[in-house]
Amino acid sequence: MTSNISLRLLAIGYHPEIMQVLHRLMNSHSGWKGDIATSLEEATSLITNNTYDGILLAVGVTPEDETFIRTQVEITAPDTKIIRHYGGGSGLLENEIRTTFENLTTK
Repeated sequence: MTSNISLRLLAIGYHPEIMQVLHRLMNSHSGWKGDIATSLEEATSLITNNTYDGILLAVGVTPEDETFIRTQVEITAPDTKIIRHYGGGSGLLENEIRTTFENLTTK
């Protein structure tokens, strides 16, 4: 995967301090634009009103919430990739995203 791929990402998680870190990390990569949602309602609004290449499910997202989010994405943007984010530093985040989008070319 090229290092300068353009991605629009949404990270959903319910721990505000962790989500601020994720927001900073996503937006520190050239070509990546990241938004965050700290509630299911906020996530639903962002998914409905925007187009994302990938959605990261982070801390606090329950299996029930994940099922709801996946259903919403299937309806509104079936090509969007959903990634379970398991925390860790910027290297893990970058690896999760690059692995998911490794077959994409530069937009």
